[in-house]
Amino acid sequence: MNNIYKIRYFIILFLALGILAGCSEDFLETKPSTSVSKTDVYDTPETARAVLVGIYREWRQFHSMNQSGLHCLALVADCMGPDFWVLRSWYSSEMAYSSFTQTSGTVRYPWEMLYNSINNINDLLANLGDVEGSQAEIDKVKGEALAMRGYCYFELVRRYQHTYGIAANQPGIPIYTEPTTSETLGNPRSPVSEVYSQILSDLNQAKGLITSDRDHKGYFNIDVVNGMLARVYLTMEDWDNAISHAQAARQNYPLMSGEEWQGGFNDVNNQEWIWGQNNNAEEHPDWGSATNTLDPDDAEYYISTATSLTDSYSATDVRGQLIITDGEGIHWNYKHAMAEPRYSGDYPLMRSAEMYLIEAEAMVRSSSYTDSDAQDALYMVQHRADPAAVKSINTGQDLIDEILLEKRKEFWGEGIIFWDMLRNELPLERDDDHPFKLSIPSNSWEFIFQIPESEFLINKNMDLVTDQNPATGIYTGK
Repeated sequence: MNNIYKIRYFIILFLALGILAGCSEDFLETKPSTSVSKTDVYDTPETARAVLVGIYREWRQFHSMNQSGLHCLALVADCMGPDFWVLRSWYSSEMAYSSFTQTSGTVRYPWEMLYNSINNINDLLANLGDVEGSQAEIDKVKGEALAMRGYCYFELVRRYQHTYGIAANQPGIPIYTEPTTSETLGNPRSPVSEVYSQILSDLNQAKGLITSDRDHKGYFNIDVVNGMLARVYLTMEDWDNAISHAQAARQNYPLMSGEEWQGGFNDVNNQEWIWGQNNNAEEHPDWGSATNTLDPDDAEYYISTATSLTDSYSATDVRGQLIITDGEGIHWNYKHAMAEPRYSGDYPLMRSAEMYLIEAEAMVRSSSYTDSDAQDALYMVQHRADPAAVKSINTGQDLIDEILLEKRKEFWGEGIIFWDMLRNELPLERDDDHPFKLSIPSNSWEFIFQIPESEFLINKNMDLVTDQNPATGIYTGK
């Protein structure tokens, strides 16, 4: 743990002072950050929610090139898959699988960021009883907090242990539902199944409290919660629940047109985006911004697309038309265009197309649906991108393979494909011309982050020898 995830009251106060509507000049002048108290923070639903706004800001905060919020977690996951070429960038060690051991900043960053978020959320939930104001508004804050905590645990458990389908009974991650302090001894690793139970509890409680209302798509609402549940249920192989929640999540977010798909993927107001990183000229991840990282015209990075994925697009597919192959055989992908000002481009964290493809895969696997149902859901995404697309006639595993390939075509640069690889127990196989050609068998421990060494120095209920994940070898269920 990172100093047992201390509460960052100076951030919370800054938010309460700087962003909440209706704050008076007297309040700004008489409440310096050194004198903040919980009475100030948990005074009204608006000030209480400032804690959550502070977390959203932390989720896009610049720390280093590849440690700048949630989009960096997504890009690291893409680096671990088959379809990224990193020719020169801060992500090259992730591409080479050389930075996932216990002393690495790559494994420490998500652990510390997400557990800090969890502790701030737990402190908020523990103090909501002191908040005065409309119960409906208090409930909305509570629902959003629970949803964010469930999301954090999901992002943690799938990085630090193998997927639910094969490792439900294995050690997962520590669970905290109460705020910690410098005196907290720390909790042991809970089984993966218990972590998922906590995730479902948080997200399903949130569904009963949260609404569709929000200031912008950078925040959670009930549609984001349904999308999260669709992802979680898909991972748990609960096919029917995955389908129903995916359908609920996408209802208000029609698929963008093919022309819109080529528009740059940097605007959170895109009709298909359910949730995204909402940046602007004043607040953004600086040099670590996703569009800055992925735009081929930016000289900082040089991330391109694998040959096998490039070759999978038809000539009429608008997505493939964004890939330009140069004379050296490098496939430059212009999907994520840089915005102006340079670092202000938004980044998608959840889109309707993913929900259709979750439906499609789950329908193939569910006894409640037919392959024809899955073909229809798949075709919605295929035809939007390729006007010449023909509805699939594949069935069974061939249809699943087609769906997974469609996700690779659709979500390059969005941090989704690696998790499909782990869920389906697939090996990593990269093109022969890949700058980091690797062949890693399915269920390898190389896919799973080691727990940061710093955790064992502070957590008195975890032992480095007995609780650490292996760095190499194949997971066998033991």
